[in-house]
Amino acid sequence: MNLSSTQLRTLGSVLYFAAVALTINFLAAFTIQIWPIKVSELNWRVGSVGLVFEVLLSNVVPLILVYFAAFMNDDRKILAVLRWFTVILGVVTLALLIFFALDSVQIRAALPQNVKAQFMKAALKAGLIGTILPILFIWGGVSVGKVLKSQGTARAAGAAKDTQDGMLMVGTREPARPVLRAVESVDIKPEPKKGSAGGLSIDM
Repeated sequence: MNLSSTQLRTLGSVLYFAAVALTINFLAAFTIQIWPIKVSELNWRVGSVGLVFEVLLSNVVPLILVYFAAFMNDDRKILAVLRWFTVILGVVTLALLIFFALDSVQIRAALPQNVKAQFMKAALKAGLIGTILPILFIWGGVSVGKVLKSQGTARAAGAAKDTQDGMLMVGTREPARPVLRAVESVDIKPEPKKGSAGGLSIDM
């Protein structure tokens, strides 16, 4: 099925709207769960970071929708912004994973023995998600950057070729030389000289 550029942009706009709606829904649910903010409390930090990992995992699908819509609309500026946003998000997630691991160790040491096993299951699940997300985000951002770079190189090469084809080449060719045909050697015999005008012939 062949779609025109206008139809692709229409579909892309729908995908943009769907991605934004899903993201707002996940962020709203996350904000309700972590409110009020208590950064000084160790339990709150561990629980909120675990929720951050779950929200980021849920937002992978909206992020893919935005990427797909940008590719459909050929929005290279949006793709470039998304590329760096994804890489930065991966680095931030990796930092959160480190803090989450340190806080989890402190909480586990202070927990009673009967609840340590349950806490470790939840912590390991969150830690697994937190390990996968940085790899996914950084890898995705780098891959999109390579695609954009390859497309830019291909477009530049195509534009240069079109420019060369459209230019009028002046003075680049050697002047046309006359074609010399081989002339067979012919024996040219000198014609007998006629009598000179100064001599008289008298018949007697």
